[in-house]
Amino acid sequence: MKKFLIVFLISAYGFAQSSVNDYKYVIVPKKYEFLKEENKYRLNTLTKFMLEEGNFNAVYSDEMPADLRLDPCKGLKVDVINNSGLFTTKLNVVFKDCGDRVIFTSEEGKSKIKEYQGAYHEALKRAFVSVKALNYKYQPKEESVTVAAVPATPVTPAAKVEKPVVTEKEAVTPAVVNTEARVSKSALGTLYAQPIENGYQLVDMSPKVVMYLKATSQQHMYIAQKGSLSGTVYKDGSNWYFEFYEDGKLKKELLDIKF
Repeated sequence: MKKFLIVFLISAYGFAQSSVNDYKYVIVPKKYEFLKEENKYRLNTLTKFMLEEGNFNAVYSDEMPADLRLDPCKGLKVDVINNSGLFTTKLNVVFKDCGDRVIFTSEEGKSKIKEYQGAYHEALKRAFVSVKALNYKYQPKEESVTVAAVPATPVTPAAKVEKPVVTEKEAVTPAVVNTEARVSKSALGTLYAQPIENGYQLVDMSPKVVMYLKATSQQHMYIAQKGSLSGTVYKDGSNWYFEFYEDGKLKKELLDIKF
């Protein structure tokens, strides 16, 4: 029975490692549900620090890079679950995907320190022992390519051709490609958000529905559909933006949305 349990635990860690390695980022919230304030007891800061120590690419939920904003499923969401009792602080670290499916749950970290910050810090560090044991290394999924077999074509010997005289051309320096999207103001004018199931529909003054917004796990970020265009709508400061790809180019529109 003991041998079976050891084999089961090793297999579970191997599966979790494989799953976790599929994700490029880990998204750290600014506030945990069991605490009343952002970064209370500096627990969110410590979470990010411990993730980075384990070689994870940790980012705060309000500081996500462009590729993660466009595809939130590239990242795992980290959460800390509080199972504390009267005399013992108990914490678990949980990783969830963009559909809130649990990918990994750490071993329970415990502390008997009476002072809150010290107890939370000690319990979290102990929970992270099993997180670091995953030996995380990002392994992007490779798309499989099917190569069709082409029958060989008989080659007819070519006639001898005089080599053309080649004149040296001045070396051309490759152009630097700027991937940062230019911001343009949307021609849609003021849009009004109407609540629908799992999000909103945006209507213009007609009123005509011009865009659908589907809620994500991140505040002020939506998966957007505008006709045949797919992208994300998110809030940056006091402004709303629609970010999408069109003809292979990343574009960014400033929106005027009234909620």
